[in-house]
Amino acid sequence: MLNTSKTIRYTTTLPELYIDELKHMAQAKVIPSVNFAIRAALDEYLKQMKKNEYEAMLREAANDTAFMQRTLQCADDFSFSDGEVPGEW
Repeated sequence: MLNTSKTIRYTTTLPELYIDELKHMAQAKVIPSVNFAIRAALDEYLKQMKKNEYEAMLREAANDTAFMQRTLQCADDFSFSDGEVPGEW
């Protein structure tokens, strides 16, 4: 999860059922706190949104002929040196 020393207080509205379930989980020691669970969920959501954005950029780049030619040429240029290192470096 995102570790940062700088935080801000922000008020939001969530369904009562979500909060009740999170409180129950915190009381049962399944999660450290309601705040922890909300931060963890937001962290995962933001990671997924950034991944989706990156994948969309890659799909767009794959349709760019000049980009693909440069990429393939670069891969070809380094194909010999890649074979010099066994396994994953």
